[in-house]
Amino acid sequence: MKNLLGLTGGFFKEPTKEKWQAAVAAGLTEVEIGFDWQLPDDEACKKAAKNYMLLVESGANVSSCHLPFGNLHDISTLDEPSCLVAMEYMKRLLDWSASKNINIAVIHASFEPIKDDERPLRLAKAAKSIKELGEYAKERNIALAVENLPRTCLGNCASDMLALCKNGESASMCFDVNHLLIESHRDFYGKVAPYVITTHISDYDKLDEKHWFLGEGAIDWAELAGLFEKYDYAGRYIFELNETSSPNLNRAFSPLELVERFEYLTKNGR
Repeated sequence: MKNLLGLTGGFFKEPTKEKWQAAVAAGLTEVEIGFDWQLPDDEACKKAAKNYMLLVESGANVSSCHLPFGNLHDISTLDEPSCLVAMEYMKRLLDWSASKNINIAVIHASFEPIKDDERPLRLAKAAKSIKELGEYAKERNIALAVENLPRTCLGNCASDMLALCKNGESASMCFDVNHLLIESHRDFYGKVAPYVITTHISDYDKLDEKHWFLGEGAIDWAELAGLFEKYDYAGRYIFELNETSSPNLNRAFSPLELVERFEYLTKNGR
Protein backbone atom coordinates (compact mmCIF):
# COMPACT_ATOMS: atom_id res chain seq x y z
CA MET A 1 0.00 0.00 0.00
CA LYS A 2 1.21 3.49 -0.83
CA ASN A 3 -0.71 5.26 1.91
CA LEU A 4 1.35 6.77 4.71
CA LEU A 5 1.40 4.82 7.95
CA GLY A 6 1.49 6.17 11.47
CA LEU A 7 0.71 5.82 15.16
CA THR A 8 -1.20 7.70 17.78
CA GLY A 9 1.03 9.35 20.35
CA GLY A 10 0.16 6.92 23.13
CA PHE A 11 1.57 3.81 21.45
CA PHE A 12 4.53 3.46 23.78
CA LYS A 13 3.92 3.06 27.50
CA GLU A 14 7.28 4.69 28.21
CA PRO A 15 8.20 6.70 25.12
CA THR A 16 11.81 7.51 24.29
CA LYS A 17 13.55 9.05 21.31
CA GLU A 18 15.04 5.67 20.42
CA LYS A 19 11.62 3.97 20.41
CA TRP A 20 10.11 6.60 18.17
CA GLN A 21 13.11 6.44 15.84
CA ALA A 22 12.52 2.70 15.53
CA ALA A 23 8.88 3.37 14.67
CA VAL A 24 9.86 5.83 11.95
CA ALA A 25 12.43 3.36 10.61
CA ALA A 26 9.68 0.73 10.40
CA GLY A 27 7.69 3.03 8.12
CA LEU A 28 5.41 4.60 10.72
CA THR A 29 6.30 8.17 9.86
CA GLU A 30 3.06 9.91 10.84
CA VAL A 31 1.93 10.63 14.40
CA GLU A 32 -1.38 11.83 15.79
CA ILE A 33 -0.68 13.74 18.97
CA GLY A 34 -3.16 13.91 21.82
CA PHE A 35 -3.89 16.35 24.62
CA ASP A 36 -4.27 15.70 28.33
CA TRP A 37 -7.98 16.37 28.76
CA GLN A 38 -7.61 16.75 32.54
CA LEU A 39 -5.46 19.87 32.22
CA PRO A 40 -6.48 23.49 31.56
CA ASP A 41 -5.87 24.52 27.96
CA ASP A 42 -2.53 26.28 28.56
CA GLU A 43 -1.12 23.34 30.50
CA ALA A 44 -2.47 20.85 27.98
CA CYS A 45 -0.67 22.75 25.23
CA LYS A 46 2.57 22.87 27.20
CA LYS A 47 2.47 19.11 27.77
CA ALA A 48 1.65 18.52 24.11
CA ALA A 49 4.56 20.77 23.11
CA LYS A 50 6.96 18.59 25.10
CA ASN A 51 5.65 15.46 23.41
CA TYR A 52 5.77 17.22 20.05
CA MET A 53 9.46 18.02 20.44
CA LEU A 54 10.28 14.39 21.27
CA LEU A 55 8.45 13.23 18.17
CA VAL A 56 10.02 15.78 15.84
CA GLU A 57 13.50 15.08 17.19
CA SER A 58 12.83 11.39 16.47
CA GLY A 59 12.11 12.14 12.82
CA ALA A 60 8.33 11.70 13.00
CA ASN A 61 5.86 13.92 11.18
CA VAL A 62 3.18 15.14 13.59
CA SER A 63 0.45 15.52 10.99
CA SER A 64 -2.70 15.35 13.12
CA CYS A 65 -4.01 15.92 16.60
CA HIS A 66 -6.83 14.31 18.54
CA LEU A 67 -8.95 16.83 20.42
CA PRO A 68 -10.09 15.85 23.94
CA PHE A 69 -13.38 14.13 24.67
CA GLY A 70 -15.46 13.40 27.76
CA ASN A 71 -18.11 15.21 29.78
CA LEU A 72 -16.01 18.36 30.11
CA HIS A 73 -15.43 18.57 26.37
CA ASP A 74 -18.79 17.46 24.96
CA ILE A 75 -19.68 19.78 22.08
CA SER A 76 -23.17 18.24 21.88
CA THR A 77 -24.25 19.14 25.40
CA LEU A 78 -27.54 21.00 25.64
CA ASP A 79 -26.22 22.99 28.58
CA GLU A 80 -25.19 26.15 26.77
CA PRO A 81 -22.60 27.49 29.29
CA SER A 82 -20.88 24.09 29.33
CA CYS A 83 -20.89 23.93 25.56
CA LEU A 84 -19.33 27.37 25.29
CA VAL A 85 -16.54 26.32 27.64
CA ALA A 86 -15.92 23.18 25.59
CA MET A 87 -15.86 25.13 22.34
CA GLU A 88 -13.36 27.69 23.64
CA TYR A 89 -11.15 24.87 24.90
CA MET A 90 -11.21 23.23 21.46
CA LYS A 91 -10.37 26.51 19.75
CA ARG A 92 -7.38 27.06 22.00
CA LEU A 93 -6.03 23.63 21.09
CA LEU A 94 -6.68 24.29 17.41
CA ASP A 95 -4.65 27.50 17.73
CA TRP A 96 -1.77 25.52 19.22
CA SER A 97 -2.02 22.88 16.50
CA ALA A 98 -1.93 25.55 13.80
CA SER A 99 1.27 26.94 15.34
CA LYS A 100 2.86 23.52 14.76
CA ASN A 101 1.55 23.22 11.18
CA ILE A 102 -0.64 20.27 12.13
CA ASN A 103 -3.29 20.07 9.41
CA ILE A 104 -5.82 17.49 10.63
CA ALA A 105 -7.74 17.63 13.92
CA VAL A 106 -9.84 14.61 14.91
CA ILE A 107 -12.87 15.29 17.09
CA HIS A 108 -15.64 13.30 18.80
CA ALA A 109 -19.14 14.65 18.26
CA SER A 110 -20.26 13.65 21.77
CA PHE A 111 -19.61 11.75 24.93
CA GLU A 112 -22.16 9.22 26.19
CA PRO A 113 -24.64 7.90 27.10
CA ILE A 114 -27.05 9.64 24.73
CA LYS A 115 -30.71 9.04 25.59
CA ASP A 116 -33.02 8.22 22.69
CA ASP A 117 -35.35 11.13 23.41
CA GLU A 118 -32.41 13.57 23.45
CA ARG A 119 -30.69 12.23 20.35
CA PRO A 120 -32.25 14.54 17.70
CA LEU A 121 -31.49 17.65 19.77
CA ARG A 122 -27.97 16.47 20.55
CA LEU A 123 -27.32 15.70 16.87
CA ALA A 124 -28.46 19.17 15.90
CA LYS A 125 -26.33 20.76 18.62
CA ALA A 126 -23.25 18.76 17.67
CA ALA A 127 -23.72 19.58 13.98
CA LYS A 128 -23.87 23.29 14.86
CA SER A 129 -20.73 23.02 16.98
CA ILE A 130 -18.89 21.09 14.26
CA LYS A 131 -19.79 23.70 11.66
CA GLU A 132 -18.37 26.44 13.88
CA LEU A 133 -15.22 24.52 14.73
CA GLY A 134 -14.79 23.39 11.12
CA GLU A 135 -14.78 27.01 9.95
CA TYR A 136 -12.43 28.01 12.76
CA ALA A 137 -10.05 25.18 11.87
CA LYS A 138 -10.17 25.90 8.13
CA GLU A 139 -9.09 29.49 8.76
CA ARG A 140 -5.99 27.99 10.39
CA ASN A 141 -5.29 25.53 7.57
CA ILE A 142 -6.61 22.59 9.57
CA ALA A 143 -9.18 20.07 8.36
CA LEU A 144 -11.58 19.02 11.10
CA ALA A 145 -12.28 15.26 10.95
CA VAL A 146 -15.26 13.90 12.90
CA GLU A 147 -14.68 10.35 14.14
CA ASN A 148 -17.33 7.64 14.00
CA LEU A 149 -18.02 6.32 17.50
CA PRO A 150 -19.52 3.19 19.13
CA ARG A 151 -22.51 2.42 21.36
CA THR A 152 -24.88 5.34 22.04
CA CYS A 153 -22.44 8.07 20.99
CA LEU A 154 -23.36 10.45 18.20
CA GLY A 155 -21.73 9.21 15.03
CA ASN A 156 -22.42 5.50 15.56
CA CYS A 157 -23.78 5.04 12.02
CA ALA A 158 -23.39 6.53 8.56
CA SER A 159 -26.58 8.60 8.76
CA ASP A 160 -25.34 10.24 11.97
CA MET A 161 -22.00 11.01 10.39
CA LEU A 162 -23.51 12.54 7.28
CA ALA A 163 -25.78 14.72 9.42
CA LEU A 164 -22.94 15.81 11.71
CA CYS A 165 -20.69 16.78 8.80
CA LYS A 166 -23.47 18.08 6.55
CA ASN A 167 -22.34 15.69 3.81
CA GLY A 168 -18.81 17.02 4.01
CA GLU A 169 -19.73 20.71 3.93
CA SER A 170 -18.97 21.36 7.62
CA ALA A 171 -16.16 18.87 8.23
CA SER A 172 -14.41 15.76 6.99
CA MET A 173 -14.35 12.36 8.72
CA CYS A 174 -12.02 10.00 10.55
CA PHE A 175 -12.94 6.34 9.98
CA ASP A 176 -12.25 4.27 13.10
CA VAL A 177 -12.53 0.69 11.90
CA ASN A 178 -12.95 -0.73 15.43
CA HIS A 179 -15.98 1.41 16.32
CA LEU A 180 -18.65 -0.02 14.03
CA LEU A 181 -21.31 -1.93 15.98
CA ILE A 182 -24.44 -1.22 13.91
CA GLU A 183 -23.29 -1.40 10.28
CA SER A 184 -20.75 -3.50 8.43
CA HIS A 185 -17.54 -1.89 7.20
CA ARG A 186 -18.79 -2.26 3.64
CA ASP A 187 -22.16 -0.59 4.28
CA PHE A 188 -20.74 2.21 6.41
CA TYR A 189 -17.74 3.09 4.28
CA GLY A 190 -19.72 2.92 1.06
CA LYS A 191 -21.85 5.80 2.32
CA VAL A 192 -19.16 8.05 3.81
CA ALA A 193 -16.06 7.29 1.72
CA PRO A 194 -15.91 10.69 -0.09
CA TYR A 195 -15.52 12.50 3.22
CA VAL A 196 -12.93 10.30 4.97
CA ILE A 197 -9.48 11.91 5.15
CA THR A 198 -7.87 9.87 7.92
CA THR A 199 -8.31 6.63 9.84
CA HIS A 200 -7.86 4.89 13.17
CA ILE A 201 -6.77 1.29 12.65
CA SER A 202 -7.02 -1.58 15.16
CA ASP A 203 -8.91 -4.85 15.56
CA TYR A 204 -11.99 -5.76 17.65
CA ASP A 205 -14.60 -8.44 18.21
CA LYS A 206 -17.44 -6.39 16.64
CA LEU A 207 -19.21 -6.44 20.02
CA ASP A 208 -17.46 -3.35 21.39
CA GLU A 209 -14.35 -1.33 20.67
CA LYS A 210 -11.15 -3.11 21.72
CA HIS A 211 -8.17 -1.48 19.96
CA TRP A 212 -6.49 -4.88 19.61
CA PHE A 213 -3.41 -5.94 17.69
CA LEU A 214 -4.35 -6.69 14.09
CA GLY A 215 -5.55 -10.22 13.35
CA GLU A 216 -6.73 -10.88 16.90
CA GLY A 217 -10.30 -9.81 16.28
CA ALA A 218 -13.05 -10.21 13.72
CA ILE A 219 -12.06 -7.74 10.98
CA ASP A 220 -11.50 -9.16 7.51
CA TRP A 221 -8.45 -7.10 6.62
CA ALA A 222 -8.28 -8.10 2.97
CA GLU A 223 -11.91 -7.04 2.51
CA LEU A 224 -11.27 -3.76 4.30
CA ALA A 225 -8.18 -3.07 2.16
CA GLY A 226 -10.31 -3.77 -0.89
CA LEU A 227 -12.83 -1.18 0.21
CA PHE A 228 -10.15 1.46 0.65
CA GLU A 229 -8.83 0.63 -2.81
CA LYS A 230 -12.30 0.62 -4.37
CA TYR A 231 -13.01 4.14 -3.15
CA ASP A 232 -9.48 5.45 -3.88
CA TYR A 233 -8.63 6.27 -0.28
CA ALA A 234 -5.43 8.34 -0.37
CA GLY A 235 -5.14 9.27 3.30
CA ARG A 236 -3.14 7.86 6.18
CA TYR A 237 -3.48 4.64 8.11
CA ILE A 238 -3.05 5.65 11.75
CA PHE A 239 -2.82 2.73 14.16
CA GLU A 240 -4.71 3.61 17.34
CA LEU A 241 -3.55 1.06 19.89
CA ASN A 242 -0.64 0.63 22.26
CA GLU A 243 2.27 -1.78 22.26
CA THR A 244 0.56 -4.14 24.72
CA SER A 245 -2.89 -4.14 23.06
CA SER A 246 -2.92 -7.87 22.41
CA PRO A 247 -5.21 -10.44 24.06
CA ASN A 248 -2.90 -13.25 22.94
CA LEU A 249 0.68 -12.05 23.19
CA ASN A 250 2.26 -11.95 26.64
CA ARG A 251 4.64 -9.20 25.61
CA ALA A 252 4.80 -5.87 23.87
CA PHE A 253 4.93 -5.94 20.09
CA SER A 254 7.23 -3.71 18.07
CA PRO A 255 6.27 -1.11 15.45
CA LEU A 256 7.90 -3.31 12.81
CA GLU A 257 5.75 -6.27 13.86
CA LEU A 258 2.67 -4.08 13.52
CA VAL A 259 3.61 -2.98 10.01
CA GLU A 260 4.42 -6.53 8.93
CA ARG A 261 1.14 -7.83 10.34
CA PHE A 262 -0.82 -5.10 8.56
CA GLU A 263 0.86 -5.79 5.23
CA TYR A 264 0.32 -9.53 5.54
CA LEU A 265 -3.33 -9.35 6.60
CA THR A 266 -4.36 -6.79 3.99
CA LYS A 267 -2.94 -9.06 1.30
CA ASN A 268 -4.01 -12.44 2.66
CA GLY A 269 -6.96 -11.78 4.97
CA ARG A 270 -7.34 -12.78 8.61
